[in-house]
Amino acid sequence: MTRATKSLSGGGKDKFFKAVIATEPGVDPQAAARLGDALMNAVSEVRVRRDAWETYSKPAPGEKGRKGAKARAAAQAAAQQSAAPAAAPSAAATPFDPFAFSAVAVLTRKGKEALAAELATIASAANLKAIAAAQHLAVDPALDEAEALRAALIVATERRIAERRAAAG
Repeated sequence: MTRATKSLSGGGKDKFFKAVIATEPGVDPQAAARLGDALMNAVSEVRVRRDAWETYSKPAPGEKGRKGAKARAAAQAAAQQSAAPAAAPSAAATPFDPFAFSAVAVLTRKGKEALAAELATIASAANLKAIAAAQHLAVDPALDEAEALRAALIVATERRIAERRAAAG
């Protein structure tokens, strides 16, 4: 059973507060800094919902390290404050990232249905094969149909988790 909340204290708590405040629209940077300092000094420990923690603490695809969450938060704040709407990049212009999510992490934390839903957002069989190769999930290379690949990825992810548990136990 996965936990729905995560306990934060110290630097993790401070980074979480800063990331949340930085993404709020309409808060100027000086007020955000003052509010962040006040919260960091007033709160010693906090329990946050796991999905909120994952949103604000994990780097987005293409970002490196834990500083990625801070950079993403700053970029989101800047995008929300800009008056002119930016044109959305076309799907063809952005390359597919096979590490956009971890199949093992999604299955472990959120369950089989969540992994199936995440895989359902990927239409291309080539992209599904890229996920399998990048995340070391053993699927039959002869599979060419997206639906069959999705099912094989779920089975391969379950098998990988079982192998990890057997090795640890």
